[in-house]
Amino acid sequence: MKNILLTVFTIIILTSVPSSFADSQRNEKLEFAGTLEETLGHFWALELNLDESNSKLALVHATHPISELYETMSGHLENNPDFNKKLETTLVELKDKANTEVSKSEAKIAIDEAKTVIQEARSIVVGEQQSNEDEFKIQLINTLLETAKVEYREAIEDGIIVEVAEFQDGSAFVWQSQQIFSSIENKIEPTDADRINEYFELVWTGFKTQESPETVENYVDAVIYEFEELSGIQSEPSEHEEEVFGIESEHEEEVFSGISPLKQLKEGVDPKDIQCKSTHGLVFKQSGEPACVKTSSIQKLISLGWSQ
Repeated sequence: MKNILLTVFTIIILTSVPSSFADSQRNEKLEFAGTLEETLGHFWALELNLDESNSKLALVHATHPISELYETMSGHLENNPDFNKKLETTLVELKDKANTEVSKSEAKIAIDEAKTVIQEARSIVVGEQQSNEDEFKIQLINTLLETAKVEYREAIEDGIIVEVAEFQDGSAFVWQSQQIFSSIENKIEPTDADRINEYFELVWTGFKTQESPETVENYVDAVIYEFEELSGIQSEPSEHEEEVFGIESEHEEEVFSGISPLKQLKEGVDPKDIQCKSTHGLVFKQSGEPACVKTSSIQKLISLGWSQ
């Protein structure tokens, strides 16, 4: 009997370890890729400020990758010290050039060189296959959008931009999420793609008119929910939220609360019995599909025609 139990236990261990190891690897690649996407967003904001001759804000965005993001990147490149040094040198040189009286053309050459190195980093750590996976791209989109919400909330107070750099950070991450979306848009049903683009337009309108953080968050959440439904993967709150506002992400005890409604349906859960996080409520889209959305967003989503 002991031998049988030992054999069964060994089989369980051997079959579960590869799966958990694969999940861990994927999460590590997602974390690394997320820093790359944020870096590319900063490059976009850097170029905008150079075009507008705003050297102060240009320097801010040239500095963020090396001061805020490189540490995370470096942790994933410990086995490749030569490239790690190349990446660090590239980001430092970009920051230094933004801090000097170089011409716009020289600065943009440095940005293009840095973009090339970022793509090298992606190939080395994430790999081409993972980078081109649609679900992986969707997770990156939602990661950027979750962080954009935090940046916007930090930047806006009573309809006024009080932190310009953070406002531009939020804009940059929304913009970068759209660049990723453009690479998969033709694989999505046209009606779904059109709806996502409409919600992105609402997000940009919110930024341009400096609407309240709650309103802009609702717009961004509408985009996030669409991608959650497409991928079957729930979005996670940005770690930056805890850094800025001291808010810890909640860990739910329910079996299904961390699983998207789509996957719960596939598990055989009745639509009306789908479980959501404690901060979310169950709604049904116009198509009849269930979705878990923030309770604070429900009325706004209904007014947008997103849900019943």
